[in-house]
Amino acid sequence: MSTADLPLLLSRLIAVQVELFDAADTRLRAEAGMPLVTLLPLRIVRATPGCRVQELAAGLGLSVGGASKSADRLERRGWLTRVAHPSDRRSLLLELTDEGLAAAATGDEIVEGVMRELVVPVIGEVEAERLSSNLERLRRTTV
Repeated sequence: MSTADLPLLLSRLIAVQVELFDAADTRLRAEAGMPLVTLLPLRIVRATPGCRVQELAAGLGLSVGGASKSADRLERRGWLTRVAHPSDRRSLLLELTDEGLAAAATGDEIVEGVMRELVVPVIGEVEAERLSSNLERLRRTTV
């Protein structure tokens, strides 16, 4: 790809991201009563042993303050709890409640359905996995 085409690549990435976000968000709201911005932190906390607000912030690409507000919303909903860090009295760990784990599982099923409907038929399973790996590599090098 020539350098002149790289701005087009960025435009296409943004357009696809917005369209997929909207599709997943619409379906999640309709079927599970949660927006996609609620599912994303649930997934990060679930996947991160010893998760603190700092890890949530890094995973979401937010400030620590923004991640803390996200955790507050999940806690008010009964999907997350803060527990004392076993070796650092100044730190709290984020843990999903049973209800939070169930919400994350439901959300994952819905999002998987959206992706299987909109992405897999176009690029296939193998290319979807390759795209996911490439995007993760890009994210690690740009953050």
